[in-house]
Amino acid sequence: MSQTIKIVPELEASTSFIMGLAYKQFRTLANQALSAKLGISLEMLGALKVLAHGGEMPQQGLAEGLQRERSATKRLVDNCIKRELITSYKTETNKKAKYLVITEKGLQVKEQASAILAEIIEQFYEPLTTEERDSLLVICRKLIKDDIYLGND
Repeated sequence: MSQTIKIVPELEASTSFIMGLAYKQFRTLANQALSAKLGISLEMLGALKVLAHGGEMPQQGLAEGLQRERSATKRLVDNCIKRELITSYKTETNKKAKYLVITEKGLQVKEQASAILAEIIEQFYEPLTTEERDSLLVICRKLIKDDIYLGND
C-alpha cells in the first residue's frame, strides 16, 4: 500500500476508500492493456459481453445489463458503433427505441479482450488465495443494491 494512504490513518482504515482504490488500480491496468492492444475500454468490453450473451436488445436493455445510466450508455454505444463493434437500428413498430446488435468484429474483439483481461485478473488477484477470491466476490455481491445505476466515475 502506498505511503500516502498510511499518512492519513482515517483513509487507511476506510474499507470504502481501500475498495475504491483497488478498483481504480484494476480498472487502470485493464484499460491500459485493452486500449493499447485493441483500442477499447473495459466498459466497451462489458457492452460486448452483454450483447453477446443477451443478443439483440434495445439500448435501455444494455444500460440495465451494465447497471449504468442511459446517458453513459449512449456515449458507450456511440463509441462502439464508431469502432464497428456493434450496429444499431430502429424498428418500424417503435421508431424511438434503438436496438443494438454485436457485429462479427465485435465478437472477435470480445474474445481477444477477454483473453487479455483474464491475464490481468490473474496478475491482479495473485496475492489472494482461491478462498479469498471467492470470499471477496461473495462479500461484494452482498453490498450491491439492485436499484442504483452507476454513471461515469
